Amino acid sequence: MNIKTRKITITAILAALTLLLGLTPIGFIPIPPLTVTLMCIPVIIGTLLEGLSVGLTLGFVFGLTSLCQAIGFTLVPNPFGMWLISNFPLQAVITIFIPRLLIPVVVWSVIKPFSTQEKGFKNKFGIGLSAFAGSLANTVFFLGFLYLLMLPNAEALAPNLGTTPEGLLSVIAGIGAMNGLPEAAVAVILTIPIVMAIRKLKNKK
Repeated sequence: MNIKTRKITITAILAALTLLLGLTPIGFIPIPPLTVTLMCIPVIIGTLLEGLSVGLTLGFVFGLTSLCQAIGFTLVPNPFGMWLISNFPLQAVITIFIPRLLIPVVVWSVIKPFSTQEKGFKNKFGIGLSAFAGSLANTVFFLGFLYLLMLPNAEALAPNLGTTPEGLLSVIAGIGAMNGLPEAAVAVILTIPIVMAIRKLKNKK
């Protein structure tokens, strides 16, 4: 299998996986009192295995799954996303897509210093750090764009997050900490063995 065919194949498999995770309950792990999402993991893996262009493609697919959730075209509809896109469609689309496209940019930037490490601790550390940064970037950028874009409409947004306009920033920061860190930890745990196993298969071929 040549490099171009391999890239297309891996991109197609990970894109299908992203759609499966995003449109069904499979992509959500209940860890009471939280629900950890897995959708950024195919984006991270694709970026680490095949580069930034593949990562950006998968980030866009991730955005599409989030859009489908927001319009109700999914088995796991997102009530908050549906409210947001119904009332503030431009802000919703920006908040949905831009953070997803920034995931591979962050992952690629973090892994570059480790790109020559194919084995050993440095290799695992580089993969793990990239996965952690990519997952956390998704949370931080999503909530950051949401806050900044919706700040002029804080009075409409705040009740949907169970707070007041004055407490909006604190609540969003709390959501980021409570969801972002567990999701980043899960991303590290899953990404390291998957990436290393696929790299071994690629090297054998």
